[in-house]
Formats: sequence, C-alpha cells, structure tokens
Amino acid sequence: MLDKELNLELEEEFTSMVDLLKDVIKKEKLKNANIICFVPHEVSSLVYIGWEDGLIEDLRDCLRDLLPENKWKHHDEPDTPFRHNFYEHIRAKLIGNTSTTLIVKDGELYLGKYQDIYFYSPVYKNIPNQKIFLRITEF
Repeated sequence: MLDKELNLELEEEFTSMVDLLKDVIKKEKLKNANIICFVPHEVSSLVYIGWEDGLIEDLRDCLRDLLPENKWKHHDEPDTPFRHNFYEHIRAKLIGNTSTTLIVKDGELYLGKYQDIYFYSPVYKNIPNQKIFLRITEF
C-alpha cells in the first residue's frame, strides 16, 4: 500500500485529473492496482464526465442556472470571500464525490472511451492551492 498527496494549483473551476493520475501510474510503475482518491476540501469534488466539446461549459451553465449565487443567505462566513456561499457547497455535492476508486489495469488507467475525471472547485479563485490524497493498493 502506498499513500500519496498531490498538490493542485487550480486555474479554473474544472481541472482534468487524467494526466496527473497517469503520471502517478507511470512514476510508481503500477501494473494492476486500485487508487482511492479523496478530496479533503468541503467545497470541491471529483466528477466523472465525458470530454466532448462543450460538455463542461454546459455543465457549468446548468449549475449556475440551478443554483444561482446570492439566493440563499442562511450560511454565512463573515469577513471572508465566502459570504453566503451555500450554492458552492451544494454545487460540489450535486455533481461529484469527495472520494472515488479508480482501477489500473495492465499499467493503464481504466476509464470509459470518452470518460474523464475532473477536480471541481467553485472556489478555485479564492483557494487555488488544493490537495487530493491517493491510497494505492497493488495486486
């Protein structure tokens, strides 16, 4: 078993994780393994979604339409850039998970033909430096 911590420098709301994960697989010379990914930040998640043109943009627009900013005011973090950010918490929960298990088979990340894994963080502008923890079990 191997534990790793990846530091992320986020530049946008959705960040593809596939290349980072492939780098870990290559660096650790994994042949057959499970990788458990855990996101420790409350307002971030992992999202499985296709990489087709426009899909992320449509998802972003959908989230903004479903959960607009400044509608709900009960949750408050005074004196922070996160005043009334309930919508960010719920967006992250609706579309993703804080934990997922990935399969490495014959040295390759085992995904569907059009599947990608994104790190979703609606707070990336205020918290660009985030982490993801990996627990790797080889077979």
